[in-house]
Amino acid sequence: MRANEFIAEAHHSIYKTVNIGPWRVQIDTHAITSMAARNVSASDLSDIVTYACGFPNILDTIPIGKGAYFQDVSSMISVYFHRLSENEIRVETVLSPDMKPKPPMFRRPVPKTNRKPTPAMQQRTEYMAQQTRELGRDAVSQKLATIANMNRADRRALKRSSKRKK
Repeated sequence: MRANEFIAEAHHSIYKTVNIGPWRVQIDTHAITSMAARNVSASDLSDIVTYACGFPNILDTIPIGKGAYFQDVSSMISVYFHRLSENEIRVETVLSPDMKPKPPMFRRPVPKTNRKPTPAMQQRTEYMAQQTRELGRDAVSQKLATIANMNRADRRALKRSSKRKK
């Protein structure tokens, strides 16, 4: 971790918003970069978020404006949820099994799905992890926010340019 990451507030921007059960879930760019940097698979993150949103009396016990960790006791992966409103929650960061989350925390066994990451998804995640090691999580999070806010024509141009580089 770089020294400026200790001093400055982490970059947070909404990457994607999905509806899971009664919750409107905002996935933060910082959570995506943390997931890649800490070698947590996207399917593990998805399993934890889906389970936490579907399990009664978990996320609705978090006071509005506050947050809590949800830890899968079988994998020891933790996800931080910040409650924004009555039915809106933001996924802000992901902790690997060797990291200790601070209370408040919910610990539950999360059932695993049999989803395997595609080779393209694995390659993108590894590239993001490498970029995070070189540039830092905040820089990669800002770059991810820029890509998420591109229009269709800009995304197509980015895909064409990345195919040419290979």
